[in-house]
Amino acid sequence: MKIYAQHYQGLVSEVIATELDINTLYTPEFVSTLIDVTDYDPPVQSGWQVVENPDGSFTIGPYVPTPAEVLGSQSLKLQGFTLLAASQKTALANRISVLNDAIELEMATPEEVGELPVRQAQLLEWKRYAVLLGRVTSQAGWYATVEWPVQPAEGMDLSVSAVAKVVQAS
Repeated sequence: MKIYAQHYQGLVSEVIATELDINTLYTPEFVSTLIDVTDYDPPVQSGWQVVENPDGSFTIGPYVPTPAEVLGSQSLKLQGFTLLAASQKTALANRISVLNDAIELEMATPEEVGELPVRQAQLLEWKRYAVLLGRVTSQAGWYATVEWPVQPAEGMDLSVSAVAKVVQAS
Protein backbone atom coordinates (compact mmCIF):
# COMPACT_ATOMS: atom_id res chain seq x y z
CA MET A 1 0.00 0.00 0.00
CA LYS A 2 1.25 3.45 -0.93
CA ILE A 3 0.72 6.46 1.31
CA TYR A 4 0.71 10.01 -0.03
CA ALA A 5 0.62 13.39 1.67
CA GLN A 6 -1.13 16.22 -0.11
CA HIS A 7 0.57 19.51 0.66
CA TYR A 8 -0.82 22.99 0.40
CA GLN A 9 0.85 26.24 1.51
CA GLY A 10 3.64 24.38 3.27
CA LEU A 11 1.44 22.03 5.30
CA VAL A 12 0.16 18.49 4.88
CA SER A 13 -3.55 18.96 4.19
CA GLU A 14 -4.49 15.30 3.74
CA VAL A 15 -2.96 11.82 3.93
CA ILE A 16 -4.13 9.32 1.30
CA ALA A 17 -3.50 5.56 1.42
CA THR A 18 -4.21 3.46 -1.65
CA GLU A 19 -3.22 0.23 -3.37
CA LEU A 20 -4.23 1.66 -6.76
CA ASP A 21 -2.10 3.75 -9.12
CA ILE A 22 -2.45 7.34 -7.94
CA ASN A 23 -2.21 8.63 -11.54
CA THR A 24 -5.37 6.77 -12.55
CA LEU A 25 -7.31 7.98 -9.50
CA TYR A 26 -6.66 11.72 -9.66
CA THR A 27 -5.96 14.53 -12.11
CA PRO A 28 -2.36 15.45 -12.92
CA GLU A 29 -2.86 18.77 -11.10
CA PHE A 30 -3.89 16.98 -7.92
CA VAL A 31 -1.14 14.37 -8.23
CA SER A 32 1.40 17.22 -8.44
CA THR A 33 0.43 18.17 -4.87
CA LEU A 34 1.18 14.67 -3.53
CA ILE A 35 4.35 13.37 -1.93
CA ASP A 36 5.01 9.66 -1.48
CA VAL A 37 5.40 9.21 2.30
CA THR A 38 5.04 5.42 2.40
CA ASP A 39 8.38 4.93 4.16
CA TYR A 40 8.19 7.86 6.60
CA ASP A 41 8.57 6.92 10.23
CA PRO A 42 6.67 8.07 12.21
CA PRO A 43 3.68 8.19 9.84
CA VAL A 44 3.00 11.64 8.39
CA GLN A 45 -0.03 13.47 9.77
CA SER A 46 -2.26 16.29 8.57
CA GLY A 47 -1.00 19.67 9.72
CA TRP A 48 2.66 18.73 9.49
CA GLN A 49 5.04 21.16 7.84
CA VAL A 50 6.36 20.48 4.32
CA VAL A 51 9.63 22.09 3.22
CA GLU A 52 10.93 21.64 -0.32
CA ASN A 53 14.69 21.15 -0.37
CA PRO A 54 16.94 22.61 -3.11
CA ASP A 55 17.32 19.13 -4.67
CA GLY A 56 13.53 18.81 -5.12
CA SER A 57 13.06 16.39 -2.21
CA PHE A 58 10.85 17.26 0.74
CA THR A 59 11.37 17.40 4.47
CA ILE A 60 8.17 16.68 6.39
CA GLY A 61 7.70 16.94 10.13
CA PRO A 62 5.54 18.33 12.92
CA TYR A 63 4.78 22.00 12.44
CA VAL A 64 7.21 24.29 14.26
CA PRO A 65 5.78 27.78 14.76
CA THR A 66 7.94 30.79 14.01
CA PRO A 67 9.04 33.04 16.89
CA ALA A 68 6.55 35.66 15.67
CA GLU A 69 3.73 33.10 15.78
CA VAL A 70 4.69 32.03 19.30
CA LEU A 71 4.84 35.67 20.44
CA GLY A 72 1.44 36.36 18.88
CA SER A 73 -0.10 33.29 20.47
CA GLN A 74 1.30 34.05 23.92
CA SER A 75 0.27 37.70 23.65
CA LEU A 76 -3.31 36.71 22.77
CA LYS A 77 -3.38 34.27 25.68
CA LEU A 78 -2.13 36.98 28.04
CA GLN A 79 -4.70 39.43 26.69
CA GLY A 80 -7.52 36.93 27.29
CA PHE A 81 -6.39 36.20 30.85
CA THR A 82 -6.00 39.92 31.56
CA LEU A 83 -9.50 40.71 30.24
CA LEU A 84 -10.96 37.91 32.36
CA ALA A 85 -9.18 39.21 35.47
CA ALA A 86 -10.41 42.76 34.80
CA SER A 87 -13.97 41.50 34.30
CA GLN A 88 -13.85 39.48 37.51
CA LYS A 89 -12.45 42.40 39.49
CA THR A 90 -15.17 44.73 38.17
CA ALA A 91 -17.98 42.25 38.79
CA LEU A 92 -16.75 41.42 42.29
CA ALA A 93 -16.22 45.09 43.20
CA ASN A 94 -19.74 45.89 42.00
CA ARG A 95 -21.23 43.01 44.00
CA ILE A 96 -19.29 44.02 47.12
CA SER A 97 -20.57 47.56 46.73
CA VAL A 98 -24.19 46.35 46.56
CA LEU A 99 -23.67 44.09 49.59
CA ASN A 100 -22.11 46.96 51.56
CA ASP A 101 -25.04 49.21 50.62
CA ALA A 102 -27.52 46.57 51.75
CA ILE A 103 -25.67 46.21 55.08
CA GLU A 104 -25.38 49.98 55.57
CA LEU A 105 -29.09 50.45 54.86
CA GLU A 106 -29.92 47.55 57.20
CA MET A 107 -31.58 45.74 54.29
CA ALA A 108 -29.14 42.82 53.99
CA THR A 109 -30.40 39.28 54.26
CA PRO A 110 -28.39 36.79 56.34
CA GLU A 111 -27.22 35.24 53.04
CA GLU A 112 -25.92 38.61 51.81
CA VAL A 113 -24.09 39.24 55.10
CA GLY A 114 -22.44 35.83 54.73
CA GLU A 115 -21.64 36.45 51.06
CA LEU A 116 -19.69 39.67 51.70
CA PRO A 117 -16.48 38.16 53.17
CA VAL A 118 -16.49 35.46 50.48
CA ARG A 119 -16.67 38.05 47.70
CA GLN A 120 -13.99 40.19 49.38
CA ALA A 121 -11.64 37.19 49.53
CA GLN A 122 -12.37 36.39 45.88
CA LEU A 123 -11.62 39.98 44.87
CA LEU A 124 -8.25 39.82 46.64
CA GLU A 125 -7.38 36.61 44.75
CA TRP A 126 -8.30 38.16 41.38
CA LYS A 127 -6.26 41.27 42.21
CA ARG A 128 -3.22 39.09 43.01
CA TYR A 129 -3.75 37.19 39.78
CA ALA A 130 -3.93 40.43 37.77
CA VAL A 131 -0.68 41.65 39.33
CA LEU A 132 1.06 38.38 38.48
CA LEU A 133 -0.27 38.56 34.91
CA GLY A 134 1.26 42.02 34.65
CA ARG A 135 4.64 40.47 35.41
CA VAL A 136 4.45 37.66 32.84
CA THR A 137 6.23 39.59 30.07
CA SER A 138 9.16 40.32 32.36
CA GLN A 139 9.85 36.60 32.93
CA ALA A 140 13.25 35.43 31.71
CA GLY A 141 11.69 33.06 29.15
CA TRP A 142 8.99 35.36 27.81
CA TYR A 143 7.50 34.45 25.21
CA ALA A 144 9.01 31.06 24.35
CA THR A 145 8.44 29.60 27.81
CA VAL A 146 5.90 31.15 30.13
CA GLU A 147 5.06 30.22 33.67
CA TRP A 148 1.44 31.31 33.89
CA PRO A 149 0.07 32.26 37.31
CA VAL A 150 -2.64 30.02 38.69
CA GLN A 151 -6.06 31.47 37.93
CA PRO A 152 -8.40 31.79 40.93
CA ALA A 153 -10.89 28.95 41.06
CA GLU A 154 -13.85 31.09 42.05
CA GLY A 155 -15.34 34.44 41.25
CA MET A 156 -18.50 35.90 39.79
CA ASP A 157 -20.39 33.92 37.14
CA LEU A 158 -19.72 36.13 34.14
CA SER A 159 -21.89 33.99 31.87
CA VAL A 160 -25.05 35.25 33.57
CA SER A 161 -26.27 38.67 32.57
CA ALA A 162 -27.94 40.84 35.17
CA VAL A 163 -30.04 42.31 32.36
CA ALA A 164 -31.22 38.83 31.31
CA LYS A 165 -32.48 38.17 34.83
CA VAL A 166 -34.51 41.39 34.79
CA VAL A 167 -36.01 40.60 31.38
CA GLN A 168 -36.87 37.03 32.39
CA ALA A 169 -38.52 38.21 35.62
CA SER A 170 -40.82 40.60 33.75
